[in-house]
Amino acid sequence: MGTTYYTVAVFDKSWKEVLDKLSREFKYTRELAYQRERREEHLKFIFDMRGFRLVAVGELHYELKTTEGDSFDWLEVETYSKENMTLLQIGVSTGRWLFVLSPELMKFLGKLMRVGAVLICGYTDDHDLRDAGFEENNQFLFYEWLVETVKRKKLEIVPSDVTIVKKELLDLEDGLYELIERPGREEEEYVLIKRLDSYKILVSVRESDLTDEESYRELIEDKAWFGGDITTLIFKRIGKKIKNEFLIKRAEEYFKAQTGAELY
Repeated sequence: MGTTYYTVAVFDKSWKEVLDKLSREFKYTRELAYQRERREEHLKFIFDMRGFRLVAVGELHYELKTTEGDSFDWLEVETYSKENMTLLQIGVSTGRWLFVLSPELMKFLGKLMRVGAVLICGYTDDHDLRDAGFEENNQFLFYEWLVETVKRKKLEIVPSDVTIVKKELLDLEDGLYELIERPGREEEEYVLIKRLDSYKILVSVRESDLTDEESYRELIEDKAWFGGDITTLIFKRIGKKIKNEFLIKRAEEYFKAQTGAELY
C-alpha cells in the first residue's frame, strides 16, 4: 500500500456545527452509521483512542489541480470529537498530492479556515510518531497534543513544515525565525511567519535551500512544495528572530512564489 497524506484541522466547536459549515464550503457526503461504527471498532482494536470518538466518516469533493496538468477531487474525511472539540482528519491516498499546486492547496486550506479551524497541520501514515517524541506510534497521541494546544491557546511547537493557526495562538510578529534543531543535527532551518487575516501561517525552509543557488532556483520554480510540506511532521520549537536581510528576502520570495499574489 502507498502513503496516505493527512491534513488535520482542529476546531473549538461541536462536531455537528463543524460538519454543517463544512457542507457549505465543500461537497461533503457522509457515510452510513454502520460504516462509521465498523471503522471505530477497528480503530479501538488497534489504538488507545485517548478519549476521541469517531462521530462521522465521509467523502469530501474538491478539485485540486496539479503541476502535471491533471487534478483529483476525492478526499476521505474522518471526524473525531473530544470534550466539545472537533478534529477533522482529511486523507488522500494518491501520490498526486505531492504535485498539487501550492496556490490550489492554499484555496483548499482557506475553506477550512472559513469553516473555523483553529489549527491546521498534517502528517503521513508512514511517519513513526515516536520520532516526534511520542511514546507510541499512535495518531491519537498526536491528536491529543493538537487539541490540548488549542485548549491552551498557545502554539509552542511547530508540528509540520506548513502550519496554520489562529493568530491568538502565536504571540510573534511576522518575520523569519530560527527553528531549534534536535541535538546531533547541524543544518540550520528557519520558519517564516506571515499573517493571513485572522490567522498566521508558518512555513519552514532549510538554510541551504536559501543560500545554494541551484537549490533556491528549484525552490522558486517548483510550485508544489506546500502539499508535501503540510504533511511533513517536524515538531520543532521557534527560536530567535533572524535579521539577515538576504535570508529574509529569499524566504519571502519563496513564500510569494508558492502562494500567489492574491494573498497580498
